[in-house]
Amino acid sequence: MGNKFLDSTLLDRAIVFAVKAHANTERRGKGFPYIVHPMEAVEIVATMTSDQELLAAAALHDTVEDTDVTLDDIRKEFGDRVAKLVEEESDKFMEGVSEADSWHDRKQAAIDRLGAASRDAKMVALGDKLSNARAIYRDYVLQGDELWKIFHVTDKAEHEWHYRGLVRALSDLAGTFAFAEFDSLVQKVFGDPKPELVDMADYEESGDGFTAVSYNHKGGDKMMKLYAPFIPLTDPLRELNVAKNLLNKGINIPAALRLVTDGKRIGVEFERIHPKKSFARAISQEGDKLEIYAREFARECKKLHSTPCDTALFKPTNERFIDALDKIDFLDETQKAKVREFIDSVPQSTTCIHGDLHIGNIITNGEKNFWIDLSAFSYGNPLFDLGMTYFVAHMGDEAMCQKLYHISMEQMFKVWEVFVGEYFNGTETVDSANEKLKPFAGLLAILYSSWGTVPPGTMDLVQSILSK
Repeated sequence: MGNKFLDSTLLDRAIVFAVKAHANTERRGKGFPYIVHPMEAVEIVATMTSDQELLAAAALHDTVEDTDVTLDDIRKEFGDRVAKLVEEESDKFMEGVSEADSWHDRKQAAIDRLGAASRDAKMVALGDKLSNARAIYRDYVLQGDELWKIFHVTDKAEHEWHYRGLVRALSDLAGTFAFAEFDSLVQKVFGDPKPELVDMADYEESGDGFTAVSYNHKGGDKMMKLYAPFIPLTDPLRELNVAKNLLNKGINIPAALRLVTDGKRIGVEFERIHPKKSFARAISQEGDKLEIYAREFARECKKLHSTPCDTALFKPTNERFIDALDKIDFLDETQKAKVREFIDSVPQSTTCIHGDLHIGNIITNGEKNFWIDLSAFSYGNPLFDLGMTYFVAHMGDEAMCQKLYHISMEQMFKVWEVFVGEYFNGTETVDSANEKLKPFAGLLAILYSSWGTVPPGTMDLVQSILSK
């Protein structure tokens, strides 16, 4: 069967134009024609979009920067949108920066400009940057740190700073294969990130805890969590890597930007979502939209539970409950064996599990939803996760529900009813879902009991396991 017809007239013309513009030019230090680089950029952008104007801009992205072609030439041949995309990718059009400025200052301006660019412009830029990163990685494998001597700036630390800045600027594209590859290559060349010193005068404390303190940036678009000095570097580094891993899988969470330090403490800087409110808060303020939020919550849960998890980075969720059994004393060994037997009977899975799945741990800015509080993120059978949703709907009282979720128990029951219908798509009734998930809520009660206090109703939940 032949390939189906696709009108590629615009891209074809852009490729021919680029070939002529870059004719008889070598890709610096590579020994092959320059046109190979923009063609690779086109291939990369094509993994993210089929938009012919974006693909054309990728083919043309260096013509104005490195040849005699002008922006007016691009506009005349390919239109305003392609010309605008090429302009956004060309450093020569940056305002307030000149060749007289230092390399560092010019690159900082370029990073800032890219971070504020449109998603379309970022896709074209990622085509360029990933092509460059591939070349650097290949040379680094062969030459090691001798590689940096061919650049005008020979300090590897400066190149690391630049590329990590590009990763942050392009983080809107997390979830694409191209961004995941770019992030991975930066990690392979430069290793684990080093904490970057921040000016605490730019931040205001927003929350205090035993292991970490949170701060909001006065600019409003960032926040950071600094761990206590006794917390090892491995903890914030894992938090950074976990967040990047989830973003690259297309799971919406606030982007983790970089490791930071105030000189004594180390932590992670995050994107700050604003304005924002949790689904729980939204339901409390817009009661007439309860069903809308409950259905949206169910859809987000189904999306999460259909996402394969990185089993090298995360632990199986059932281990939490097995470990908890060793720490409680209100069950005898025969009963504990029965609980272990139940855990072992649950079909195994490697899909993503939030670990604390309820309407308080998903926020929205009105356009996009984000999962938060990912400390228990793991992999396993989604039934373990749904046990938490059941637990929240059935095991509290009015005061607790109002305090933690800002809604009444009646509203929480209604959320649960709508959730069951949407999540199970009619294959489970509320009663059958309750029967299926009550034992998993029992596992949570055991887990919470292992922390020191036995929640009310624990034995009733655990009995649903023991009676199986």
